[in-house]
Amino acid sequence: MKIRHILLALSALLAIAFMQPLVTFLGGLTVLLGVGALIYRDLSPAGQDAVERRLLGWMRRARPEGSSPALGSPLIMPRPLVPESAELDAAPDPPRRARAKLPARRTATAVEPPAGNPPDDPELPK
Repeated sequence: MKIRHILLALSALLAIAFMQPLVTFLGGLTVLLGVGALIYRDLSPAGQDAVERRLLGWMRRARPEGSSPALGSPLIMPRPLVPESAELDAAPDPPRRARAKLPARRTATAVEPPAGNPPDDPELPK
């Protein structure tokens, strides 16, 4: 056997050995998160707030001390949320049409027979 065949067989064995536990773990985690979402949805607003506060506490403890901004410091926004008065005075462009105008409908020149009466056909027996 060539070295390439040995490496291919070894990688297949490793994939078989590690893929099943990984898929099982991810599937179990998905089920737990889905059930947790259903339970969270059924909680009262006060209960949802308590869960949110607990999760926020866990995330703050997991974050390094130097990476969180101080609570009293103002948040710096790259762009203001409210447009300035100069931007409000400028008239916005009119919306563009998505497609060209449809062609005019053609009107029928011949009068169509009523729906209940079949047209006279000379080939049909009477």
